[in-house]
Amino acid sequence: MKQTKINKENAAFLLHATVECVYPRRCPFCNDVIGFTDKCKGCESVCAELELKHKRLARQTHYFGNLEGAAAVYHYEGCVRESILNMKYEGRRWYANELGNIMVKALFGCTFFRKYGIILPERNNAAALEWDVIVPVPESSKKRGYNVPDLLAKPIVQATGLPIQETALQRIRFTKSQAGLALADRLENVAGAFAPTVQCDVEGKRVLLVDDVITTGATAAACTNALLEAGAQSVYAVALASSQWQEELEYMD
Repeated sequence: MKQTKINKENAAFLLHATVECVYPRRCPFCNDVIGFTDKCKGCESVCAELELKHKRLARQTHYFGNLEGAAAVYHYEGCVRESILNMKYEGRRWYANELGNIMVKALFGCTFFRKYGIILPERNNAAALEWDVIVPVPESSKKRGYNVPDLLAKPIVQATGLPIQETALQRIRFTKSQAGLALADRLENVAGAFAPTVQCDVEGKRVLLVDDVITTGATAAACTNALLEAGAQSVYAVALASSQWQEELEYMD
């Protein structure tokens, strides 16, 4: 059985590598072909300028509610913002693997290896010690056909070895866009919007919640409430980007 599983995995990697020969990797920020190179040289300096100095988000700048904490890699600006929008609204779902790899490197200190030319994160068991399960924020639109936080979570699963529950949460009502809303309006907009599903299995577990963007934190806090109601011990959120400029303060770990 184990050998069969390995053979299937190798076949999947070979297929992936073959597809990349026909449709080579593209930079998720500028869409230029980068093939088998580690990163896009043209976007490296731009992305470095957008990277958050402090990956852990502060309670002074975000609403945490019952969240244990939260972290993100970039400011939600410039090419990072465009990349996320293209991934969500222009069907460029393949960006998620590249962006998820960036998340595991920046937030979990993971390194990478190549298998059949595919860049994959090395297993970092230490990164998994603080959590028991990964839960992506549910999709915001049924029309998209895929869930961006779920796709971003795949490299984190590969890096940490943690199990993922893609269907632990559900939206029991779809809300209007959070863009442009004040914090109080955001909280009201998503209040009660999420609930655990019958497949949810987080009783007594420390949950790592994954999203693409954390703005004020209202959505992550609402998901947290649903997970805590399902018996989760704690919830910590991670995202690719944060839409608020973080204060330049030194925070204690």
